[in-house]
Amino acid sequence: MNPEQKNKFHILCIDDDDKIRKLLSDFLKKNSFRVSTARDVVEAQTLSNFFIFDLIVLDIMMPKVSGIKFLQTFRKININIPIIMLTANSNIEKKTESYINGCDDYLIKPFEPMELVLRIKKLLNPRINTKVNRKSYFGNFEFDFNTKELKKNNHRIDLTNSEEQLVEILTKNLNHEISREEIAKKLGLQSNLRSIDVIITRLRKKILSNEKNSFLRTIRGKGYMLISEYD
Repeated sequence: MNPEQKNKFHILCIDDDDKIRKLLSDFLKKNSFRVSTARDVVEAQTLSNFFIFDLIVLDIMMPKVSGIKFLQTFRKININIPIIMLTANSNIEKKTESYINGCDDYLIKPFEPMELVLRIKKLLNPRINTKVNRKSYFGNFEFDFNTKELKKNNHRIDLTNSEEQLVEILTKNLNHEISREEIAKKLGLQSNLRSIDVIITRLRKKILSNEKNSFLRTIRGKGYMLISEYD
């Protein structure tokens, strides 16, 4: 991924209507967003295992698993990512149910695409979304929650998608242990705990101090901890 793409907000659009998905994707890209799309909840969950999104646009009426059901499940794992619900139904009960389950905004179809863009920009505004422009530091390293970049002495460290997600999880819990099971849950790897060990081992080698000690420590019987003298 080129640096220009890396610095763009990443939006996930979930809608079973092919035309609407393409319309949203094309329009958001023209307005300088990075976009991924999913036709149903299963595709959305798969994408969530590989990427950390800045905002989700979610249709309510979808086959098999509804948008509200996805919202309920997602909010148990992540309470921070803004979610905008889309629906052709103006029923106040659906709107109320969406807000109760943790959506941040609600749009009724049909709508002007620019209205969606304005609402997205409002939710991503640093006055509202405090994660924007926030960084965490440990040793000579810094992690930018906006760009998802890890740097050492201002030089970018190459990370895989899973390593990037792991760094974000660990930096949100600096100097606090986090269990292997909790990490697996956040990465969507509950059925393959051994893969967590592989990711941990790879990342540990990338975040060594000048004395060749890793800032990522194993806490016996508890899990892992990212050490920082700044927090």
